[in-house]
Amino acid sequence: MKWQPGRPVVTAQDRQDWEQWRRERKRQQQRDRRAKYSRIDYYPDKLAAELIERRWSWRPGCDLSGVINRIISDWAEMRERLPPE
Repeated sequence: MKWQPGRPVVTAQDRQDWEQWRRERKRQQQRDRRAKYSRIDYYPDKLAAELIERRWSWRPGCDLSGVINRIISDWAEMRERLPPE
């Protein structure tokens, strides 16, 4: 009998089946993530990199993506408050 999710891992064969299931599950989760979120390869210039680095920290929401999101949001909000050109 092949191991099934939710069942205990008892035998060596269970362990092998569980490890295979786990690898397949992680691969599928990664495919699902990549399908859900767009990827942007971004290489900032020196000034932008310094700005991002100053705002980066280990706090939640302050990772590189969070910092870039906040910069873009702040920029968009500022543009909406400016009079039209």
